[in-house]
Formats: sequence, structure tokens, C-alpha cells
Amino acid sequence: MNVLSPIQARVWEEKSLQTGHRLKDLMREAVDGAWEALQPYLPNPGNALVLVGPGHNGDDAVLLGLELKKAGWEVEFLLSRSPGRRTHPDPRVKAKLWKKALVWPAKPSFFLQAKGPRLVIDGILGLGATPPPRPAEGGLLSWISQQKGGSDLFVALDLPSGLHPSDGSVPGPVFPADMTLALGSVKAGCLRDSASPWVGQIRGVPVDFGVPSPKASADFFLHSDGRLLFRHRPVNLHKNTAGIVHLWTGSPSYPGAACLSSLGALRSGAGYVRLFGDPQISSLISPQIPELLLSDLASNTKPATDAFLQNPTSMVIGSGLPPTEALESFLMEILPTAKVPIVLDAGALDVIARRPDLIPTADGPLILTPHTGELSRLLGKPVLDRADSAQEWVERHPATTLIVKGPHTLVLQSGHPGSFNGSGGSSMATAGMGDLLAGLVGGLLSSGYPVRDACRLGAVWHGLAADQVSQKGGPSVLATDVAGQLPAAWRTMAMG
Repeated sequence: MNVLSPIQARVWEEKSLQTGHRLKDLMREAVDGAWEALQPYLPNPGNALVLVGPGHNGDDAVLLGLELKKAGWEVEFLLSRSPGRRTHPDPRVKAKLWKKALVWPAKPSFFLQAKGPRLVIDGILGLGATPPPRPAEGGLLSWISQQKGGSDLFVALDLPSGLHPSDGSVPGPVFPADMTLALGSVKAGCLRDSASPWVGQIRGVPVDFGVPSPKASADFFLHSDGRLLFRHRPVNLHKNTAGIVHLWTGSPSYPGAACLSSLGALRSGAGYVRLFGDPQISSLISPQIPELLLSDLASNTKPATDAFLQNPTSMVIGSGLPPTEALESFLMEILPTAKVPIVLDAGALDVIARRPDLIPTADGPLILTPHTGELSRLLGKPVLDRADSAQEWVERHPATTLIVKGPHTLVLQSGHPGSFNGSGGSSMATAGMGDLLAGLVGGLLSSGYPVRDACRLGAVWHGLAADQVSQKGGPSVLATDVAGQLPAAWRTMAMG
């Protein structure tokens, strides 16, 4: 799914209509997809408020409101302006709906009196509106923002009203979405870091416009795209040829990092996974993961270079390790000699931040997995927007590939469009998630996936597993929960 500017998105839709596609059919496809994407996140039917603006975004919201009514929701429609003689592109929407709808500044009584979780659908402003909103829409947005409760679910269609679709700026009142259902494409402004508090979790809703999409500078990688990257596993595959991962991860202070990175590598499909680590870690992990091969190190020592280089098809280094002189010395020895992909995480990233001169010495692909703070240390300055900072890093170091963790994790490799991850959410803000992802990507690399494919597939698989766990309940998910859900999430991707 592409990330488009508002101009590109409008041109795409116009070309579709010019070639004979009907607006009502495109609208119905978009709303059907939005309804499918929304359902897993809905509480039991209760009270819903649908905010309807004067444009096609409002028409989409009306159709979604009708789907909610069919599903047993008590739905109120609140229009930002008087409908006059307004008609809907879909003839199934009758004139009586406009007559019964409330018009701002009227207040929705059932919604205000509701005791349980409430749902709000934002269809006030679409691509055709340039913020700040006009007085009627601005007043409605200010009022609904004040009504938001902790258990309410606020959902924006295409983009939150009041958010600038190009740059993500908020020059006036804005709809505070928990989730944005991006219709046909993700609008570029929604992926700016500054827009995250208003956009919430983005869920992509593909729409077949029947004409090629405009060329995009970035994509939004959905879990339904994941299977397009799957590599065939031959019937005669052997554990020696399925991939061998060597990890130096974890420390006495962070033994869980070793466990989680190893689990990620094992779940990836690799045939052998060997962990080099402190004996204290081995005694903890061995009973939990009997499939893991262990090479114990003397306390406060690094792995022997020859042993670490013996037959791996990928390496993972740094998760849970402090950025010590031993780690720096190890990277100085390994990078010039290893020809296989190396995933660098946590402590290894801090070493690279103070020793960027190590990067050109690498003889194999380097994959760096920073979160925002680590990316800031790598660049030596604050990160205002991850995409901008990632681009700056890749221009400095084009031989590296970045997995910049955070909302809609970004994969960036020189010569390729940026790829934002379309799965996962704030429930993943728990310790150990990055360790699991590093191992998962390392395992996919060991199996022969190209670097960019392994990074994108690992991120979307990781996020999808977290989404599936999250839907079972709870404000957050644990990395061990996600590790256990990975096989089921893979099956979901395989089914398309």
C-alpha cells in the first residue's frame, strides 16, 4: 500500500473515475474494507456517534454508521452543517437519514448519556480541506475532543479532521484518533512523528481504483503483503541448510534479552541457533529453550572470533549487552571478516555511535535496529522525525540498512523507498520487544531472505503477532506472548 501526498491521492481517484469507475462503487469498497479492519477492535455494541462533514469523507462515514447499526449499535449522526438538499452517492442512503440527523451545535443525547465504552467515527474533513478547519467544523472538533473518555474508541476515516495531510501539522482543532483507517493509500502527513498523537494506530484499507497508483516515495507494508515475500522451503530442507544464526546477546543484567533474541531466531525458521553468552544466562535459558545451542563464555569476556565465524549464515550482536571495550573490540574483529548479514542492536549500536569508522570495514551487510533515542546517538543530534533522520543516516552510510523502531516501524535501505510497517501498536511498548525483533530478523536473514525483505517481513510479522495477542485483552502485550503467537501470525499472513 502506497504512501501518497494529498495531490497524488486525489489524482489517482480522479483517473479512476475518468476511466469509468463509479464513485458509489469505490466508496462501498472503501467502507467495506474499513468495516472489516475495524471489527476486531470494537467492544460489544453500544453507543456510536458518527461525525459527518459536507464532503465525500462524510459520505463514507454515513455508510460506516449504517454498518454499525446493522451490527446492533445505537448510532447517532451529527452533521457539521445543515444538509439542505444533500444526496448521497449511494442510493441506499435515503433522504430520511439527513432529515433525522442532528446538526451542530445540537448535542447527541444518547451518546452523552451512555455509560459504557463509546465509539466515535470522524468523517468531518477529508483531503479537500486545508486546515485550520472553518468555524463550524472547528467548533465540533473542539467539543468532541473534550468529550473523550479513557474507554472510548475514536476512529478517523482516511485521516483525522484538522490534520494537514501533507506535513502532519495541526494549525487548529483536530480529531484525537485512537485509530486511523487509511483508505486506498496512507496520506503522507499521517506518518510524521509529530502527527502520531492525533493519528493513533494506522490500519491500511486497500481500494482497487482500477488504474496504477502514482509513484510513491514510501510504502505502508501490510501483513497481507507479507506472503508475497515468502521463500519456498524445499521438501528436502535440512537443519544444516535451513539457516544458522550465531548470537552474542544478553548479559547478567539483561538475561531476558538473550532468551528473547534466541526465541525470535528459532521461530524464524532457522535450522540452528547458537547463543554465545555468560554461563549464568545459559543455566537460566537452557531449561526454557532446549532447542537452543549454547557456547558459554568466561565472565566479562567476548566470544572467540574463530568460533563465532564458524558456519553461521547470519549474526545478531548487541541485544542486552553494555557498550563495553570488549564489545567494541569484538566488532573490530568480526566486521571485516564476516561475509554474512549482521544485525546490530542495543549495545552494539552505542559502540557504532562512538565508532562510526567501523562501518566501512564491514565485509557483509549491516542491519541496524535503533529506536529513536539510539538513532539520535548514532546521528549525534536530536531526532525530530524518524523518517528524516533515517534518510540522513542512510545518506551518510549507504551500506547500512535501518530498522527504526517505533509507531509504524520504518525500514530504510539506500536505493529503495522507505517502508513503514502496517502492523502493531502501542500495546507493544514493553521491554524485550526489540530483542525479539532482532532475533527474528536475524533468523530470516539466515534462511536466505534478501536484507530488505527480511527486515520488512520481520517487522510486519512481529507486529501482527502482537496485534493478535492484544485482541485477547489487556493494555499491553509481553514479548514472550508475541513469541508464542508468531506461528499463528505466520499462518494468517500465509492465508492472505
